[in-house]
Amino acid sequence: MDNLKQNILVTGGGAPGAPGIINALKSDPAITIFSCDFSEETPGKHLAHGYFRVPMGDDPNYIKTVTEECKKHTISTIFPITTKELLPLSLAKTQLKSMGIDVIVSDPHDLEIANNKGKLYDHLRLNSIETPEYFIVSSVDSFIAVAEELGYPSKPFIFKPCVANGSRGFRIVSADVDEHNLLFNAKPSHTYISLEKAVEILSMKSFPELLISEYLPGDEYTVDCLVSNGRTEVIIPRKRLKMNNGISVEGIIENNQKVIDYCEAILSTLKLDGPIGIQVKFSENNVPLLVEINPRIQGTSIACLGAGINIPLLTIRNKMEPSSASKNLQSNVKWGVHFVRHYSELYYD
Repeated sequence: MDNLKQNILVTGGGAPGAPGIINALKSDPAITIFSCDFSEETPGKHLAHGYFRVPMGDDPNYIKTVTEECKKHTISTIFPITTKELLPLSLAKTQLKSMGIDVIVSDPHDLEIANNKGKLYDHLRLNSIETPEYFIVSSVDSFIAVAEELGYPSKPFIFKPCVANGSRGFRIVSADVDEHNLLFNAKPSHTYISLEKAVEILSMKSFPELLISEYLPGDEYTVDCLVSNGRTEVIIPRKRLKMNNGISVEGIIENNQKVIDYCEAILSTLKLDGPIGIQVKFSENNVPLLVEINPRIQGTSIACLGAGINIPLLTIRNKMEPSSASKNLQSNVKWGVHFVRHYSELYYD
């Protein structure tokens, strides 16, 4: 790509995954990397070649600011890595394309399905793709009724907002919750809650639309997928071994064909594009079932570097040279690689 020097914008410079994504792109000297964020000081500012501030992704002035900065710095491709920016950038994709700026984002219709867990589960059900048993509720009374239908208190269940970022709002409701033990022996980031406490909190303000589903007790996988022009190029399951605040910090790259086939079936029903993250967990019957889809690159996708697959760089190359999309990527994955993620420091004056 020496003759294809490009200026690339990686958004979300303050996101946990930004340093890894930026460093992965730095392996190609033809790419000049800009980063942006609503905060002044972020890791992205000190790792990228250039940096500027923008409003939050859902701010009315976000697109205007990003457009002005891209023109100023002759940026040819926007690589969004935070959820709030996806829909505004998708809606502006045609406008930006007319200015010579590509955006690595799916079209609005399928993006809205993927970003709304209720719509997503309904979509998969209509397409005969198996999901956990689930209900969509919008009141405390229906919340309690559904809990009983899912077997509570004999069985735990989970709930989460239909629209949310990361693990915000996610809880496992269990009759065995020991709140005294959680207070003194668990970190504040624990996800367990009693039904009584959940009802108390949900009764405080207007009730959000929630997805309630069965609890899946089996192994959990974060799956990195890369879709280019409707073609799924690679699907890489990462078995989660350790979590920190909802982020995978230890795992193994595992050639799990059940997970790969399931994710391929899901992707075949959606017109998503670029790097896509799929969370999958096994049921008590040892069946992989969907937890959620992240229709963007996942911060932990850099773990795949250890397996020989540079997803951020492949994404950019596919956008810059669509005809050169890599063939047989799946067969090039080095399976069985363990990874551990850890904190690192940046120093600046």
